[in-house]
Amino acid sequence: MSERDVDTGASAGPTKPGRDQLERAVQHDFHVRVLAASTSELVREACRRHELTGAAAIALGRALTASCLMATLTKDRRERLRIEIQGDGALGSILIDAHGDGRARGCLSKRASLPTPLPAARWRGDGPASISHVVGRVGKVVVTRDVGLEQQYQGVVALRSGEVDEDLEQYLTTSEQLPSALGCEVALDNLGRVQRAGGVLCQTFPGGDAAEVERLRESLRGGALRQLLSLHERTTSELIGYALAGQEHESMGASALRFQCNCGRDTARSVISTLGADDIDALAEEAGRTEVRCSFCGQAYELTAAELHALASELRERRS
Repeated sequence: MSERDVDTGASAGPTKPGRDQLERAVQHDFHVRVLAASTSELVREACRRHELTGAAAIALGRALTASCLMATLTKDRRERLRIEIQGDGALGSILIDAHGDGRARGCLSKRASLPTPLPAARWRGDGPASISHVVGRVGKVVVTRDVGLEQQYQGVVALRSGEVDEDLEQYLTTSEQLPSALGCEVALDNLGRVQRAGGVLCQTFPGGDAAEVERLRESLRGGALRQLLSLHERTTSELIGYALAGQEHESMGASALRFQCNCGRDTARSVISTLGADDIDALAEEAGRTEVRCSFCGQAYELTAAELHALASELRERRS
């Protein structure tokens, strides 16, 4: 068998437990804005598709949750955000693709070569789980924003902690110059499977007091978000209340989040097309079947020998 892995590339109403959502809010004095995301179903689905548990599940879950929070900063539903965390740990790169309308997907570049059982998270007392031993501390974070303009915006910062949310917080503060406190957490069951996931992002407006952001950052690093999610599912309203320490705020609305991949048979054909007509004909003559598997969602698309020969003919016609 020939198989190829490939990168295939509304208001939700009141917040309810068990439904993935993103909610925006501003502090009553309009000095601080907060975004909160409940992502349990999204992260569970992603980890189920990639068969991830333990530290690997936390790493992908934190990155997916952060992408949902970060993909909405321009308030443009057409925005596309791509995150690549390249570390020297066992996971290789963490790849995330998220959209302003709530769609998100992600994968690990070295999933196939990870050991079984997967590495467990390392617990730091009451603090958040440490995953730097599988992400790594040497590498970089690459964030690409596409809002439909001629040029995309890309920022790059060095990997510092390997804890995913802390490194993306550093990116927001240094590359996009937005003083930020970002915390994303994944609660696991006794078997290392995803139970709950969520996150918060707090930023000051220009001229605002950074003390509120610093207070939340200290709380996040102390493990408060992990403790909240370990007890039971949290609404985005509860997460915002935690982020602002109970201060008055005004909700700016909520929207749905979901795991969704845009791969398909057309994408699979496009990937095979890169081989060239002669190589595709040769592939069609090989014994077995040709399968293209999406790296982001694990969906496999099988192409028959007849389909491959037809594709090769199409490529030759385009060149003539």
